[in-house]
Amino acid sequence: MKTQKLLAIIGDIIDSKNIKNRSKVQNKLNKVLEKINKDYKEYIISQWTITLGDEFQVLIKPNIEIFKMLDYISYKMDPVNIRFGLGLGEIYTDIQYERSIGSDGPAYWNAREAINLIHQNNYYGNSKISFKSENENDEILNNLIYYTDWMRENWTRTQKEILYTLLEDDIYDENFKQKPLVEKIGVSKSSISRRVSSSGIQLYLSSRNSIAKEIVNRGRF
Repeated sequence: MKTQKLLAIIGDIIDSKNIKNRSKVQNKLNKVLEKINKDYKEYIISQWTITLGDEFQVLIKPNIEIFKMLDYISYKMDPVNIRFGLGLGEIYTDIQYERSIGSDGPAYWNAREAINLIHQNNYYGNSKISFKSENENDEILNNLIYYTDWMRENWTRTQKEILYTLLEDDIYDENFKQKPLVEKIGVSKSSISRRVSSSGIQLYLSSRNSIAKEIVNRGRF
């Protein structure tokens, strides 16, 4: 009888050795992960844990809020860049809820392989997330992830502001209302409309949510 598959995620600070005040960055990361552990408690099997100073990981149930969570971490850590390796599979060892350390199995092996893939081919610095499972269609899923990464990496500061404002309001749906953005960002309705249109953010959110749904489907028994 098969066991339910879990999602292991390994995060890695890019070019961490070249960052000034590394301790300050690590303290900030720790605070961000504490918030994520609290906000996504219902999905977390083994909490986000900093493992190697510049690396951190988590074990979670496959869920539709995967990319909302990862985008929030990236947003809060900006301008520090982070890459993520996502691995779907089983866990063979005991699991500690408090610390994501010591567990082993295909989920973590796949996550490590996924993040190594980003190391090897990041498409000119645009790709920040990769996914690995035992499914032969992983390449299709990854191409969509890479495309949405490319979209975000090519946004202007004002276009990124749309996503960041939505994340602050706990919104990650392509059918968001523009009026609250006008009020929060403090620009005209036409300006918000142009930013939304030129960024393609609705396609970005729709695509990422579709990827999350597919990962959830693959994680079932």
